[in-house]
Amino acid sequence: MNKTLLTIATLGLLILFTSAYYSAPADSRIGYKAPSLALGNSNNGLSPLQQHRGSNVLLTFWSSADPQSRLDNMHYDRLSRDERARYTHVSVNMDRSEKVFTSVIALDSLDRSAHFFSSLEAQEEIVKSWRLEDGYHSFLLDGQGMIIAVDPDEKTLSQIR
Repeated sequence: MNKTLLTIATLGLLILFTSAYYSAPADSRIGYKAPSLALGNSNNGLSPLQQHRGSNVLLTFWSSADPQSRLDNMHYDRLSRDERARYTHVSVNMDRSEKVFTSVIALDSLDRSAHFFSSLEAQEEIVKSWRLEDGYHSFLLDGQGMIIAVDPDEKTLSQIR
């Protein structure tokens, strides 16, 4: 009986102490820690999200082959240029060609420093981890990397502190 109680107490303590080191699971839903973002190309060796750690980030996935996502990206790009914006816009292009991406950036007059091209090799993992199977989305992340909104509207973006 005493050995059973000692074993249960020991297991309880182990669970208690290990849970203190548990971090929120990564998921692309509101209230979860954002999944990692590896683009599969250099980008100075850092993920665009790592470059803005500690800041609010509006992360947009889009492709020139998907007209709605391209329009949404253009809209978010314009909103992020407002000096009152309290977030950084990070845009990830999912086109099959980097030449197409570069052409669209120029054609749409987008802020080149905020836009990144994902390699074809990385796109499958991005689609899976960010749950983009049914289409591209935008994610508003707080300074700790938690998702606070999906496809936020202007009102949501203006309320960021």
